[in-house]
Amino acid sequence: MTHYTSVGQNARLAARPGRHTARMVCAGASIAAFGLYLASPFLTLWSIGSSLKTHDMVSLGQMINWGELDTSIKQQAMAGMHLLPAATDDLPEFGSSFATEVVSNAVDINVSQQNLGTLVDEVLPASAQEHATHNLSFASLISQATFHFERPDLFVALVHLPGHENETPLEIDMRIQHWQWKVTSINFPAPRPRTMTASAAPGNA
Repeated sequence: MTHYTSVGQNARLAARPGRHTARMVCAGASIAAFGLYLASPFLTLWSIGSSLKTHDMVSLGQMINWGELDTSIKQQAMAGMHLLPAATDDLPEFGSSFATEVVSNAVDINVSQQNLGTLVDEVLPASAQEHATHNLSFASLISQATFHFERPDLFVALVHLPGHENETPLEIDMRIQHWQWKVTSINFPAPRPRTMTASAAPGNA
């Protein structure tokens, strides 16, 4: 009986290193997966920069969700023209509907894979000549940007564009879709809201 007990104890002791190794492997795999997740949006931004540098609009287009980007630009265009539902009281219903349809059609025509090169020129503040004289590049812009995860599936890059210091930064939103980060929204620079400052001087009695 003592012989069988010793054999059982030895078997359990021999199994412990195996279980410990399995736990270590699982923990290491989890840490590696989490690290890859944290790095993945930055790798996508690097791919975007590489595509812009080589003017590879095909590769760049594959990193964009065109339907969501189209909707984002439409909303900004209509907000700039005060055509959003909350601000349509000043226009007759027919006039507002017609203007909204014109804006929507214009975005549908211009926001596409075929016109991606033109869109890039409008979004980035530097032409090819400015790149050469001012050494401005996507990489240098990104180096001055700020980043954060809005949600586990939403990554936001805020790019401060030269010449737009008094405006909000260019906002690039990316979401995980089909196991890949894709650009879903680009919010263009806009004037910063003015802040009210109170005077510290006492009023006249």
